[in-house]
Amino acid sequence: MGLRKTASLIIYRFRERGLEVFMTQQSDDWGLPGGEVNMDADQEYIELEPSEDREEAVAVEGDWHEIPSLKQMLYEESGELKDRLKEIEQGAFVSIKDALKQRLSAGQVEFLRELRDVVTDRNSVRDL
Repeated sequence: MGLRKTASLIIYRFRERGLEVFMTQQSDDWGLPGGEVNMDADQEYIELEPSEDREEAVAVEGDWHEIPSLKQMLYEESGELKDRLKEIEQGAFVSIKDALKQRLSAGQVEFLRELRDVVTDRNSVRDL
């Protein structure tokens, strides 16, 4: 049984450049995908602290071949879902450093910084 919540969905991966996050183009700006996220027990999520403006986000490690299954987690009304999927099709992975240079909401910046800290801590512990 899954739990649904409305949140930004941060899809991240590690490459030679370091931590990268998946961003979508929204009009002229870039942002994080979002919507109703199904907190399925089969995925390992990082639930990030709500931002000052009460915006919520979850992060999941993924790559291009997993994007189709991650798209299914963005559950909304069929009309809005179609637009969301178009945004994801035009998205790209960028380094966390470049992502933080984009015009994002204060909450999204907080989420990306927290994600960077969490995955850095996790990887540091793994390497001990």
